[in-house]
Amino acid sequence: MQEDSLMIVIPGNPKDIKDPKKLETNLRSKSNIEIKKIGLDEFKRIVMDLSIDKREYTIFLSMEPVQIPPFIRVNHLFTPKENKLIGKAEVGLGVSMSFSGDSRVCFYDQLRIINAMVPGLVAVMDVAAEKLISGRWISLAAESKVMPAPRYLFTVQAISGDNDEVWLHTHGLKRCGLYELEIMFSDKDRYNTHYQVLETHAYRMLEAEEPIKPGDAVFNAQLSNGNYIVTTAVDWKEAVPFYPDAKMGKDEDRDEYHSDDYFVVMTYMTPQDEDAKKYSKIQDFDDVIEDNPIFMISTEETERMSALARERIDYFIRAKKKIKKCACLVKIGLKTDSEEESGMSREHIWFELKDTKDGKLVAELTQDPYYVSGIKSGDIGTYSTDEVTDWLILTPERRISPDDAYLLDM
Repeated sequence: MQEDSLMIVIPGNPKDIKDPKKLETNLRSKSNIEIKKIGLDEFKRIVMDLSIDKREYTIFLSMEPVQIPPFIRVNHLFTPKENKLIGKAEVGLGVSMSFSGDSRVCFYDQLRIINAMVPGLVAVMDVAAEKLISGRWISLAAESKVMPAPRYLFTVQAISGDNDEVWLHTHGLKRCGLYELEIMFSDKDRYNTHYQVLETHAYRMLEAEEPIKPGDAVFNAQLSNGNYIVTTAVDWKEAVPFYPDAKMGKDEDRDEYHSDDYFVVMTYMTPQDEDAKKYSKIQDFDDVIEDNPIFMISTEETERMSALARERIDYFIRAKKKIKKCACLVKIGLKTDSEEESGMSREHIWFELKDTKDGKLVAELTQDPYYVSGIKSGDIGTYSTDEVTDWLILTPERRISPDDAYLLDM
């Protein structure tokens, strides 16, 4: 059953959410938002029919208690002042809506509606995904022409038990009209890799033009021997017998929420297994899965990441001048000598930024390319920001990617 997407806004000033007229005025000030109807429902929630960029939604506004549960994922960093405001908050603005069509667009639009209503917000508790999201991050995301990464629509929880057992399961996919995913009987040595298997399967579900049904095959990762991990989703009741030694994820561990629409990520070992719907445990790949599998990233997601890196390139350049002890790495797509030989038009290679000149990047190559002749590791060249496909800032405290650019404003 599909859930509504409820987000609870924690404002910088409690007065910012108490006056409905002010919230309405803030929305009307945005040229791409049109309010068509306002009323109250039987629960005395404010109901707004509105459109953003001509996409229509009905949103419900309510005052909600702010109670941060211990299991919630704190997805971003907050300043001491922001943490204090979050800790003191008693009431937030609930903004609820139903997703239809592309859930990634709906999520993006919900963030933009929230940012328009409550500028200067401190944080948002994304109830469906059980995440606490930074207001600074939301402000950047709302102003961006690039949608947030699909991983923001859901969370993978890792529940630890005795004997190093780990039970992985998602929250947030139900609001997208999808089923939740899980991996049973993981362990503390391999759960990070199993996490990536789970996340990759979820990405395929969110990106698919046609629904990926339980039992459908999904190309998940390529192994070093050239073989593939092909995953599928199996109802947890059907999957439990495959894990006789599991202590978690069985009937006694599941409340009503974790019983409905939860499916275990399993695998097809051969095409014949897929035809016969013969499932195997993902753990059957454990002997080879540690050898750096290449998880499948869609062309669409690769282009999204590249667009975000270029859009926020000024943050990257500014960090080089602002942060004394940092390494600024930039990935640049270089034209290959032969697309026929390499199978790609560009090879994406990491450089270290040395300087900027006339709006271009002066950077040193950090590795020898495979399909681009005439340059080698250590060579310094000048490159256009249009060629950038990713960047990374390494400081003594943390690593900052284009998605984390809000950190540079703290």
